[in-house]
Amino acid sequence: MTSPKTTIKDIAKALGLSVATVSRSLNSSHEVSEETRMRVLSKARELSYKPNIHARNLLKRRNNMVGVVVPEFTTFFFPEIIIGIQEVLNAEGYQVLICQSSESATLERRNIEMLESSMVEGLIVSVTKDAQNTALYHRIIGEGTPVVFVNRVLPELHATQVVIDDRKWAFKVVDHLVRCGYRNIAHLAGNEHLSITKERLQGYLDALSLHGIPIKDKYIMHVGVQQDRAKVGIDYLLSLKERPDAIFTVNDPIAVGCMLELRKRGLRVPQDVAVAGFSESPIGRIMELTSVSQPTFEMGRVAAQRLLRQMADATTPIETIVLDGKLNVRGSTLPARKME
Repeated sequence: MTSPKTTIKDIAKALGLSVATVSRSLNSSHEVSEETRMRVLSKARELSYKPNIHARNLLKRRNNMVGVVVPEFTTFFFPEIIIGIQEVLNAEGYQVLICQSSESATLERRNIEMLESSMVEGLIVSVTKDAQNTALYHRIIGEGTPVVFVNRVLPELHATQVVIDDRKWAFKVVDHLVRCGYRNIAHLAGNEHLSITKERLQGYLDALSLHGIPIKDKYIMHVGVQQDRAKVGIDYLLSLKERPDAIFTVNDPIAVGCMLELRKRGLRVPQDVAVAGFSESPIGRIMELTSVSQPTFEMGRVAAQRLLRQMADATTPIETIVLDGKLNVRGSTLPARKME
């Protein structure tokens, strides 16, 4: 059986140094002392370290290109993030290579590998609905490539992330529904592995618990994040003996799909069933959907700014930047009333 290759992280751990210091030593950087460099080289020989030529070329070469990978371009959400990214990076002279994963983990991997072969200096990523490429990003980050995740993130990785407080704002949506008088509140959640799914589901549970409303598993269903999945959720919820009087969805596409499906069945929104979403889409505004708006343009700008810092200095601290949202109450939920 072939033994695993020694990595820069292995050398750093053995010497009690940072990965950045080891990387600089191996690349003969003037930023480390000769003593440190010799210690690193000695340990590298001892551990039979063989440099990743591709990663070394990436570190030495500046080509002013950054890669961006997002799940889709079909809704407004990710294009607005991309506009924010481009505004910042273009002003600094960078070209932005934009890829769409089409919610496919396989295509996401291919996109990343293509961007690697194009020798991009850094990456900004929002992962697919299945979030299956953690090992890929772990390798890339370990080799020294700056990576910033935006919106859909991988919390288990040591990487900078730009998000909003999904749990907090999901709580505010469900709290609003309770204050409107709804008690049988269902949640159509996203794909189980997504960070936004987990956080928004927890916010839903928090709000019900705070108001003393029993949590019923039958009112929680993972349907995904794409609009055509709303029909599956509505078919299920309307099949229940005790139907929900309100539905909170993981995002606006699912919420809009729910509103359309309910109307097809002759049910009125919000008189028969209230609907609230998350992510504030143009079509949602037209349909008077109560939803949470996210600062998508600013998310893109902040992600690009953090990536620039990391590309300029490998020792830049890893951060989780949490931006603010806003609950916009519209006609898909009844006006809030005072609690008795």
